[in-house]
Amino acid sequence: MRFLNWLAAYGPSYGSGLGWTALIALWASVGAIVWGSVLLLIRLSGRRWVNLAVEGYVQLFRNTPVLLSIYLIYFGFPLIGVVWPAVICGGLALVLQNGAYISEILRGGVKAIDLVQFDAAKSLGLSGWGTFRKVVLPQVLVYALPSLGNQVILLVKDTSLLSAISVAELTMNAKLLTEQTGAAYEAFVVVAVLYLLLVVVLELAARSALRAVRWRPRYDAL
Repeated sequence: MRFLNWLAAYGPSYGSGLGWTALIALWASVGAIVWGSVLLLIRLSGRRWVNLAVEGYVQLFRNTPVLLSIYLIYFGFPLIGVVWPAVICGGLALVLQNGAYISEILRGGVKAIDLVQFDAAKSLGLSGWGTFRKVVLPQVLVYALPSLGNQVILLVKDTSLLSAISVAELTMNAKLLTEQTGAAYEAFVVVAVLYLLLVVVLELAARSALRAVRWRPRYDAL
């Protein structure tokens, strides 16, 4: 009964925080996947110095905390005259960090493709872009889909770190409610349940997507 009264009183605050968390996670996930794909295409160009630059970028962001990136962008950009809202700075940090991971996930998917397929595409007269779009990309997405789903879930949970720069997502709303009411237990238990629900929805969506694209043998053609 106590939790029901709590939700009735502060439900709108949680709803606002949940909306911001979902919105940030959505555009940061799309941005990270696009940025990771760009990094993959740069690596596939085959130029040694470019590959070394991308490798350095990936290692930098994979081996430093995302909170550090958030702070550097939020507090560092104004020093060079770039003043963005906190939510943009935090979202950009998530894109840059997770894009590095996603580029490695996609690169693993490329390595899983048999090299014979590239030779076959070349023999059919496909260009480099045509080979990537029609042969490589569909298979990479299938191979990488489970790992991409896991990375998106990690990104959703990392949105809680944006509370450090006062972005009004779920965790920040819980902190504000704690300061207003002094009831830390109720505030953060509700947030934990909401994060759990978000993750469950994402896991179900990833499993459904994987079932939809999984290759199945055509026994009727034998």
